[in-house]
Amino acid sequence: MAVAPTTLGSLNAFPSRDETTHIGTCFPDKSVQLSKILRASNSDELIKDLAILTSNRCVVWFRDQDITIEEQRELGRCMGELSGKPKTSTLHKHPVSENAPELGGDISVISSLSGISRVGVRTDTRASNGWHADITFEPVPSDYAILKMHTLPPVGGDTLWASGYEAYDRLSPAFQKFLEGLTAVHDGNFFVDYAKAQGLEIQDNRGSPENTGTTNLTAVQ
Repeated sequence: MAVAPTTLGSLNAFPSRDETTHIGTCFPDKSVQLSKILRASNSDELIKDLAILTSNRCVVWFRDQDITIEEQRELGRCMGELSGKPKTSTLHKHPVSENAPELGGDISVISSLSGISRVGVRTDTRASNGWHADITFEPVPSDYAILKMHTLPPVGGDTLWASGYEAYDRLSPAFQKFLEGLTAVHDGNFFVDYAKAQGLEIQDNRGSPENTGTTNLTAVQ
């Protein structure tokens, strides 16, 4: 299940580079603005190719973006629609994101002070303990996520990505076969515990009619 070679399609018109062999493509020129891609005459083609590129490379970076929150919503909707999302699905809502009037339930603020990034946080361990895949406990997980960096500390605060495909490919054939015969339980009930402790309401439904329920966040695959 190796990650496919970079497929740029119509995005080939913009300068880009692969950050590693296995994961990550960057558009380093800040003149490449997602807000302009949304308004381009061939926006559907560009956004569909961005969805394909993201699926192949797992993460794509754009620098110094002026995209607004509402444009982020529009981009997320378009990427889903142009890549064949279920008709019943809308933008995902994180179980413990605040449904604030100025942002809505489908926008999550990630802060070192409070909110979703503090769920299960530990101060007595290395950052590598925080490796995770987002929202895999939902019956219908989101296809894509958009992260816009707003304020960073002068030192630290780095976000790292890794390829699960490459990790799998590095296993021995025997171990790969062993894993393929197993069933995985994706448990997000720590969000329920956090919500109770903080006096929060679990959002329901969360972007799909199948992503419902406030007492048990578990998927079996």
